[in-house]
Amino acid sequence: MGLLTFLGLRRENQWERLTLLDQLLLSPLTFITIKLYHILLFLRGKPFVPPRGKPAIRVVCISDTHDQVVNIPAGDILIHAGDLTNSGTASDIQKQLDWLKSQPHQVKIVVCGNHDSWFDSRSRLDPDIKAGAVVNLDGLHYLESGLTVQEIHGRKLTIFGVPDIPECGPESFAFQYPPTNSPWFSRIPPQTDILVTHCPPKHHLDLGLGDPHLLQELWRVKPRLHVFGHVHWGYGKESVFFDEMQLAYERLLSRPPRGFFWDFIPNAAWWDHFYVLLHGVHAVLWKWIMGGPGSNTGGLLVNAAQMYGSTGKVKNRAVVVDI
Repeated sequence: MGLLTFLGLRRENQWERLTLLDQLLLSPLTFITIKLYHILLFLRGKPFVPPRGKPAIRVVCISDTHDQVVNIPAGDILIHAGDLTNSGTASDIQKQLDWLKSQPHQVKIVVCGNHDSWFDSRSRLDPDIKAGAVVNLDGLHYLESGLTVQEIHGRKLTIFGVPDIPECGPESFAFQYPPTNSPWFSRIPPQTDILVTHCPPKHHLDLGLGDPHLLQELWRVKPRLHVFGHVHWGYGKESVFFDEMQLAYERLLSRPPRGFFWDFIPNAAWWDHFYVLLHGVHAVLWKWIMGGPGSNTGGLLVNAAQMYGSTGKVKNRAVVVDI
């Protein structure tokens, strides 16, 4: 561990948040653009509102509980986006499933995470294999590249769930794939309203660890809500509008960081920053002058990780979305 890391001025590994010094040394232009982008998102308002004249459907989102139980607000749909456990044994998974079953929500959706080894026959632990261990999923909708259509309050929602995740650990981790062999191409049904994955999309609530191919699928399908986890420090919500502002933002973040001094020399990233500002200001003005409140037709990304970073403690709250 270097001195700056020891002093808390540099992050220890890729799973930790970037410090201010990290961000400035990597790319001050990227740091400024990220701040600008989120200010513009805030000014654009909510990405969508429930349809008029119809009751809202309340979706409660959690992920990465890692054997722990959390306070779950009331709602219509409960979604757990993976990493129910640490060890991934059938017995530990069953405890978490039983806890989810006890919740009063009409629909309960589960997607497994890389720590939930039992669900993937390739990563299932030897004691579970020898014992022929099984889990009881009665009362839950477990989605493994699966789709379910649910009717709530007279409205139908199509929910699609996928557990796959880029390689990030030992063979005991479930549903891993090599980053060079993406499983995402045309995988998500176009009618999907709510997408549930364990993996985040690239450049959004992911510390840069998300999958760019999953991001491409989001652009193709444009689900109203995407729930995921995996990257604990990425917890939160972020609007997406799939427009020129977002495209310029993602293009800038996809460029290799040039470093503190080189960022001050004109380069293509300057144009990306300019387009984020130009299209963002245009979108804000159009929204409030021409469209008015409730006129947005975007989507929402939710990193619902309940684990507070790498502390091993559950501190984050369930994320509630009315759709």
